[in-house]
Amino acid sequence: MGLPIFVGQGYFQPIFQSYPAKATDNNMNKPLNLSAELVPVAYAVALLDLAEELGVSRQALFAAARVRPEVMDSPNGRLSFIDFNLLASAALLHCNEPALGLRLGPRLNLSSHGILGYAVLSSANLERALQFALKYYRVLGLAFELEQVDDNGRVQLRASETMPLGALGRFAAESLLASLYSITRFLVGEELQGVEVGFAYPAPSYAERYVEAFGVAPVFEQPFHWLSLPTSYLARPMALANPATVQMCQQQCEALLATLDIQDGLLVRVRRLLLARPGDFPDLDSAARALHTSGRSLRRHLAAMGTTYQEVLDDVRKRLALQYLTTTHLPLHEVAFLLGFSDPSNFRRAFKKWTGKLPSDYRNGGS
Repeated sequence: MGLPIFVGQGYFQPIFQSYPAKATDNNMNKPLNLSAELVPVAYAVALLDLAEELGVSRQALFAAARVRPEVMDSPNGRLSFIDFNLLASAALLHCNEPALGLRLGPRLNLSSHGILGYAVLSSANLERALQFALKYYRVLGLAFELEQVDDNGRVQLRASETMPLGALGRFAAESLLASLYSITRFLVGEELQGVEVGFAYPAPSYAERYVEAFGVAPVFEQPFHWLSLPTSYLARPMALANPATVQMCQQQCEALLATLDIQDGLLVRVRRLLLARPGDFPDLDSAARALHTSGRSLRRHLAAMGTTYQEVLDDVRKRLALQYLTTTHLPLHEVAFLLGFSDPSNFRRAFKKWTGKLPSDYRNGGS
């Protein structure tokens, strides 16, 4: 649950989805369709309502975004990525609210998510609700890949960007996790206890406002975004459990996945390839062969998404570095080796470029 990523600062940042269709050669050659109507209109309604409360009228937002108001009358209840992205970008520019994502997330409630929301509400318990959401969240057009990890009495929902999002990633992550938190609290029917939350980016200037949104202070500069709860919540029964409704919703979600213009994200495939070979990362041509395409084609597709193979590789290395430094006691020269650096000094320079800190300072919590 949450919302898709949008464009900003005057140019379109192509969105490549994380839908796990079979990885075929046809997928590689299939152009990304930014006009595909995947974004629920309810997301735009929530955004427009919030903007009005912040002093930006709907008319002004439509004008600033150069989007026709008629797009809200979509017969299938969905917007194109282009239209929603323009509206969201304009809202960020004109609402004068840095924590816009934290404020939007709680408004993206179960009803905002359409058929998926009804299925979650009708599930037998929170565990079944999560299982359904993780299986079908792709019908919402998220630019995140979601994963559930159970460990040591806790359940953690992880969200990883399926493409480099730059400055826009913070807004999207705030909205996503704030929506997940508020929905979980609604389903449980009480204030959540033992919540933990983390974000992949550095703490923003308004970090204290995260406590208002989540009830706890989050940790920042994590390998990915995450929300964690005690596993005891998973067995909580739902007051409106209805197996027949869940079955009906499942059929409709399957139909949506079959009819919407959905493809396996190239960036997801590239990242999975790199993560499968830590310390022995392939060069571009080798990666292309593993993905059953040519180096030239892979370079062209990545360029169309506003990135390069080196940037994707650096992002994977950065994520792994953060994970090694925060979860292991490996010496820095071994971390460097695991990341494919033959010289630890090259790793130190790269890490300083990625984070503004030296690896030793990051591990020790210094600056």
